[in-house]
Amino acid sequence: MFTIDFAAIFTRIYELVHGTHVDVHSLQSQLISTASIIAVVGLSLALVMLVTLVFVNIRLHELEHHGFHAMEVHDHAEHEHEVVHEAKNPRWEAVSMLASSGNESDWRRAIMEADIMLSVLLNEKGYSGATLGDQLKMANPLQFTTVDIAWEAHRMRNALAHLGEAFPLSERDARATIDQYRRVFEEFDYI
Repeated sequence: MFTIDFAAIFTRIYELVHGTHVDVHSLQSQLISTASIIAVVGLSLALVMLVTLVFVNIRLHELEHHGFHAMEVHDHAEHEHEVVHEAKNPRWEAVSMLASSGNESDWRRAIMEADIMLSVLLNEKGYSGATLGDQLKMANPLQFTTVDIAWEAHRMRNALAHLGEAFPLSERDARATIDQYRRVFEEFDYI
C-alpha cells in the first residue's frame, strides 16, 4: 500500500525554496510560534473591532436621539410658523375647515366664502368693477398671473350659485376649486 508522507514533501519543498536543510522539529516549533502570534494579533484586532462596534452603535443611538429631538423642535417651529401663517387670514382658516369637511353643503359654503374673499381682495388691490366677473375682466395677466385660475374658480362658484342643488359637487371638484382660490390668494400674499 502506498502512503504519502506530507511532512517529508513539505520539508523537501522548504529546502528547495530556501536552499538550506531544515530540521522538522524546529520548523514545527516555528509554525506553532507563528500560529500563536497570529492568534494573539487576531484576538487583539477582534477586541478592537468589538469596542469600535459598541462605540459606533452608542454614537448612532445618540445621533438618532438628537436628530429625532431636533426634528421635533423643527416640526414644532414649523408648526408655529404655519399657525402664524394660517392666522394671517382667519377667514381663510374657516374656508379651509369647511372644505375639509365630509359634507357637500360645507364644500359649497367654502367655495362661496372663498369667492367673497376674492372679491374683497380685488377691491383692496384697486381692481374696479361692479361684480367679481367685471374685476377679473379688467385684470392684467402680467400683474395678476393667476387670473385664469381665478376665473376657473369663479365659474365653479357661479355654477353652484345659479344651479344650486341641481349642480352635483364632488369632493374632488370642491378641493380643486378651493386649491385654485388658495393659489390666487398666495400670489397676493393674502393667506
